[in-house]
Amino acid sequence: MENDMSYRIIALGVAALVAASPVQAQRRGTVELGAFGGATSYDNNLIINTGSGGGLRVGAFLDPRWAIEFDGSGMGASRSNGFADIHVTSLSARLALTPVVMGRLSWVVGAGAVQTDYGTKSSYGMTGLLGAKFALGERVALRVDAITDYMPKGKDTNTGFRAGFSFFRQPGTRVQTVTVVGPPAPAVMHEDSVSATEQRRLRLIDANYSALRDSLSRPTLLKPTAASSVTALATMREMIHFATDSSLLNDSAKVTLDSKLEIFRNNPAMRIVIVGNTDERATDAYNLALGGRRADAAKAYLVSKGIDPVRIEIASRGESQPIAAGTSTDAQAQNRRAEFRLLVASDYLLPPKM
Repeated sequence: MENDMSYRIIALGVAALVAASPVQAQRRGTVELGAFGGATSYDNNLIINTGSGGGLRVGAFLDPRWAIEFDGSGMGASRSNGFADIHVTSLSARLALTPVVMGRLSWVVGAGAVQTDYGTKSSYGMTGLLGAKFALGERVALRVDAITDYMPKGKDTNTGFRAGFSFFRQPGTRVQTVTVVGPPAPAVMHEDSVSATEQRRLRLIDANYSALRDSLSRPTLLKPTAASSVTALATMREMIHFATDSSLLNDSAKVTLDSKLEIFRNNPAMRIVIVGNTDERATDAYNLALGGRRADAAKAYLVSKGIDPVRIEIASRGESQPIAAGTSTDAQAQNRRAEFRLLVASDYLLPPKM
């Protein structure tokens, strides 16, 4: 009966965590669900031989580096001196840190509290973890952990080894994109008609706009060009930068945007493309959403200054197009940006009708 009750407690606890964790994960990050098998060596004072068994784990990432984890395990073990075999159950809660990520391999350290039931008595104590995860794909990883539990009341120390698989549920993301629709397909006209000339002019505008959008796929760092002429504006590229995991505009970003307002107002036919970017930390889905929020923040600021939102297109590249290589603090700061490109061609300035 005691063993059945332990299994029920573990199952109810893990089920409750699975139901509750996605709520936080949608706000903070990824949910990790895991299953593992392993073995535990018990303190000599307990007169329990090494046991083996398995368990379940659920974790919720508070940010890309920190997570809170809960697990429940059951181990069958024999006893010395002719005592009957027992079933040992444990429930643990810990705060886990991922300090190092090397390609597909990431290291995990953690500490927390543990409650262990030996069948005849229960003990409470502290638990420590050192582990590693090797990504097998975007949502699956092999995980190996070494566990040490210390029970202050009996001064017992139990050590264990676990290996299993983790499955990751990514947070929900949504990127809002406003697309400026190009001019309609030209009608068949005589070459010497006024309408045919107008159609050619519109086709040229659309071709220039398409070339601008294609250029965004080439993340080459360009120096800002002085806006001294309409031709110079056609190649203008500006960047604003953000704090880590933030889409709030700082004072420097607002100054940069304010400096372009006069250009935008004096050229009402100008189209503006804003693309949000991030550094490499966090998941692809999280970074794609963060880039979208950064682009949307820049657009909202321009709209608040009177710029027509129909003229502004936003998109997100996430971490896919860094402008600085490496994972140093300086490189990450350069990659946390929103960049906007401006397209102004001479025939955007509409000639007077004859």
